[in-house]
Amino acid sequence: MSRERSAIRKQGHELVEGAGRRREKRVRKRLMVRFGVAALDKTAFTKNISEAGFFIHTNSVLKPGTTIQVQIQFPDRVFVHWATITWGLQAPPQLAHVVGCGIGARFLDPGQEWIEYFREWSTATRKP
Repeated sequence: MSRERSAIRKQGHELVEGAGRRREKRVRKRLMVRFGVAALDKTAFTKNISEAGFFIHTNSVLKPGTTIQVQIQFPDRVFVHWATITWGLQAPPQLAHVVGCGIGARFLDPGQEWIEYFREWSTATRKP
């Protein structure tokens, strides 16, 4: 466990982690995301994204297992998916910009169109 997370846990703040570890390559990129349970009522930005899931920086942490709808804004198009929260880290508002608070989620059936787009986009993004 990182020192940052350890310090948060010692201070009594919430650290929620789900089971499983990522297998896909992540791309560290800031993309605008709208998300929510019943409506796309929250806005955040990705810290990283893969073809299977993402991590967004937000202090609106939801419990693992919660299903959300997520809209991801790429420069040339928008994707809307359903995803399941796998883990989250919430921090006091005054520390939210310092601590890596947010939620990690896995897409539910992202579809071949997403996978093909993501692979092409991530290859182009990684080029120098």
